[in-house]
Amino acid sequence: MPFPLRFPREMEWLLKAARLLGTIQGDPGRVNLVLELQQLLIRRIARSKLSHDRLQDARLRLKQRLVRERLIGEKARETKELVLKIQDRCDALEHLRFLYRCFGDGIAATYHPPQRHRYFYFAQRTQAKERAGLISRQETFRRRYRALRLGTGMGIPVVLADVTNMVGQGDICVLAGSEPQPVELTSFVQRGCSGKLLDEELRRTMQLLAGGFPADFRSTRNAPPPEIHPATAHAVHLNTCVQQGMESGIAQVLPEEGLRYVAIRTDYYQSNPGCLRALKGMASKSMMSIQVAPEMAWVPMQPFTLSMTAENAVLFMQGAFHLFVCIDLKVLVSHFASLGVHAIALMDGVTALQISNDPEDSGPGSYRVSEVIFQRISCEFIALRSFAQEMAGMLEPADAHGLQDAGDRDLLFAPPAPEWDEARHYYDEEGPRLH
Repeated sequence: MPFPLRFPREMEWLLKAARLLGTIQGDPGRVNLVLELQQLLIRRIARSKLSHDRLQDARLRLKQRLVRERLIGEKARETKELVLKIQDRCDALEHLRFLYRCFGDGIAATYHPPQRHRYFYFAQRTQAKERAGLISRQETFRRRYRALRLGTGMGIPVVLADVTNMVGQGDICVLAGSEPQPVELTSFVQRGCSGKLLDEELRRTMQLLAGGFPADFRSTRNAPPPEIHPATAHAVHLNTCVQQGMESGIAQVLPEEGLRYVAIRTDYYQSNPGCLRALKGMASKSMMSIQVAPEMAWVPMQPFTLSMTAENAVLFMQGAFHLFVCIDLKVLVSHFASLGVHAIALMDGVTALQISNDPEDSGPGSYRVSEVIFQRISCEFIALRSFAQEMAGMLEPADAHGLQDAGDRDLLFAPPAPEWDEARHYYDEEGPRLH
């Protein structure tokens, strides 16, 4: 390929995983591919972790040598440089494991929209679940893998938590039924009669969790599929933009008023760093330009592995192009206004929007939208009006319950901070921003 790749040796495997996920997305009834894809992910994640551990051991030995042998001068400098290079490689391998787990996220989000996984991702946690170690060396991994084979063999989609970034609870997650169901397996390996009893109990548990899931789902394409997340609103425009950008160096697509996607091939961007600001219409004071990248910030939103075609997703992972989502905040504010909601664009690094039913009163009935939620527009490639409708729905409980007096309304809404009354659009005084 004429452009640099971050993980050239992984290209074949990443592309195979992306195509398998694309087939599952197009035909969720092929549960056998859910197992095949996870087998690939297990092998690649385990291989990466083995390399990571060997490099970390080498890095530790070099650091100990610096102290033990009291290296000075040129030898000390070379050793320190080697330590830094090893750490850079370890960081790259850790990111590679994250990328492979994005395909596991794609499996989970194929059968249940990310909103239903967020509860299990954040519930009872002050931070995201820590990633597991080398899955092939865990004492409980064999039992988890048997459970995976059991579920997929029954025609039930099951995903290992260790091959996802999104599934934050349980050892496996059963994706049948109306809700994702995390299952915690025993922390030790059972053998003999006890093991057989546990396996039978697990089988009955899976059948119970899959209540309402068609028994013949695995064997027939005509069986009704489980609930699938609606297609990304602007996925076609996104992929068209990426394809054009890879061919010509830079491309932009306007899927709707106030929203544009810009794709710039990496080598073109390096030789023309100011190309983004030279695009027509980018100088608007209310335009917010957000660069999106395959990083942890994407979790637990709709995985880009489902939004992009297999080829585009892999090129995105390989860093072959830069992707920008540009949002005109004035247009977004106008969508809120058409819904009878007063919105103020703050974009202060924490809060994106302040919305209320009454522009003259920011008392109970106001709501602040974080920039993390606002990033759904750029990461899930949704329409501006759809986002406005969803956020405006956060104001409905006060009206829906017919709460008239302030005493009742305080039960639902905390009193606003004094600065809420003084909130103003950021673009009234400042210029455009690049996030």
